[in-house]
Amino acid sequence: MPESSKKIFISAGDTSGDIHGANLIYSLLEKDPEIKFYGLGKENMIKAGLHCLHDMSTKSLMWLHVLAEISSFYKMKKDCIYFLKQEKPCVVILIDYCGFNFYVAKAARKLGIPVIYYVTPQLWAHGPWRVKKMKKLVDKLLVVYPFEKPFYDNAGIPATYVGHPLFDEICKIGIDEGVVSEIRDRHGETVVSLLPGSRKQEVVRLLPLFLQSATVIHEKNSSVRFVVSCSEEQHYNLIDSIVKEYELPCEIIIGKVHEVIKASDLCIASAGTVTLQIAYYLKPMIIVYKVSPFLYFIARPFFVT
Repeated sequence: MPESSKKIFISAGDTSGDIHGANLIYSLLEKDPEIKFYGLGKENMIKAGLHCLHDMSTKSLMWLHVLAEISSFYKMKKDCIYFLKQEKPCVVILIDYCGFNFYVAKAARKLGIPVIYYVTPQLWAHGPWRVKKMKKLVDKLLVVYPFEKPFYDNAGIPATYVGHPLFDEICKIGIDEGVVSEIRDRHGETVVSLLPGSRKQEVVRLLPLFLQSATVIHEKNSSVRFVVSCSEEQHYNLIDSIVKEYELPCEIIIGKVHEVIKASDLCIASAGTVTLQIAYYLKPMIIVYKVSPFLYFIARPFFVT
């Protein structure tokens, strides 16, 4: 068997994509331990066995924030294209992160390398005009929501519904009930969790809003206690510095997002994958998102939901 048939290029940019990518790597290695994985990811995918061309831990940028890192992204794109040309992997697997992954798909397409999109971007919600582009660039879609299959079927793109990997991860990893009990014991009868997201920009923009809301809640009911979920350990100092600006009974917990959610009576969260996690545990939630006036002006014509 040619060596290239054992090479898979896989690309994920966000924390949730990194987790899904890592679990995919583990599953495929169980089928064939000789497969070699190359591409883009974060610590979970690297730990699973990814030979990482660029660590995405510092590159999970959004909207026009990418302009500040444009040279870095250009180099990343160039390195990915060079790798595809030189190594000719048997398949390219893309996980969400369409802003960059579409460049990878285009390069792979030109080289005749099959492209599979796993956890597709939500084009049905924002950017339905990009479906035609998706059709040109991708050979197969593995979709995680049941309504996505007919959406892409109608567009003529081969799609298979595989279910959301989040629920597989919850079942596989489980939840530490001891940690849940400890959180409840430390904080008393009413616990409100604040989940500002995994990106630095989200933390900076949203956590102060969350804490302002928490202050109002605490003024109304002084028995309420608060827990801030820190999904990325590298953001702990940033979160801690923001929390210290508010006189609130508040604990920062690194990781353990499932335990934090399950221990909560109410979750205040940024829009994203975490809202699906909260829904899984049937917890009431307030979903928050904020953009600058300039970004709102630019994006407003494209809002369809």
